[in-house]
Amino acid sequence: MAPRSRSKRLVRNTPDDAALQRIASRRVPAGGDARSLAEVACDEIRRAIREGRVATGAHLTEVDLASWLGMSRTPIREAMRRLQSEGLLLNQPFRGALVMRLDADDMRQMFAVRELLEPAAAAACAANAGPAEIAALKVILDQEAALLNDPAALIPLNRQFHDIILECARNQFLSKAIAGVYSLIPLLGDSNLLNGPHAREAHAQHRAIVDAIERHDAARAEAVAREHVRHSLKTRLARIADAEPKNSKPKTTKKRKR
Repeated sequence: MAPRSRSKRLVRNTPDDAALQRIASRRVPAGGDARSLAEVACDEIRRAIREGRVATGAHLTEVDLASWLGMSRTPIREAMRRLQSEGLLLNQPFRGALVMRLDADDMRQMFAVRELLEPAAAAACAANAGPAEIAALKVILDQEAALLNDPAALIPLNRQFHDIILECARNQFLSKAIAGVYSLIPLLGDSNLLNGPHAREAHAQHRAIVDAIERHDAARAEAVAREHVRHSLKTRLARIADAEPKNSKPKTTKKRKR
């Protein structure tokens, strides 16, 4: 007589709430920040360079950075490796790293790439933008207008403005390409927005870009964004020229008659 088949019963383990709590505690570092300490260190160093608290050409060591950020040297070491791979730092074996310095030719090369990517993002944004994105851009325009006499406050607004346009472009490859360029922006030094006339001109160009985006005029958005990039480079190169010491004219000597 064949044995009767027994139906298999699913056995469900009793949930272990304590295990879930342990998982949660491991995944979320103290302070509620889900980033790793190395990511936090990267962000803080980038911000310090961008805001001019750490100058281009400065010499950085693990010990100094660990003391400043209140971390061990392990996440600092990882952060420095990441920033070196991004091109922000130049490794000096056994001596730490230098904050890279961009010269005028470097800036021209960087802005040549920006002139290709940022207008493309503006054009794509004009094609894709919905009421929510347009409203968000207009809010930033209003905030900029209220802060034109406080240039330092314009810097984060400027980044938000361009981030919204890039997100609205909905092109992951374009986003990655621009992110690579934007990672080096801290090496440019002080923002052009700290210059009052440039800040007002940039704000006017932002308004023109948003106007084109609202009308879904991709060609116009692209053209204004290109002019925006060119104007930014022109201002920056002029600032570099003004900061350079003026060379005295060489004295000319008259030839003696024989």
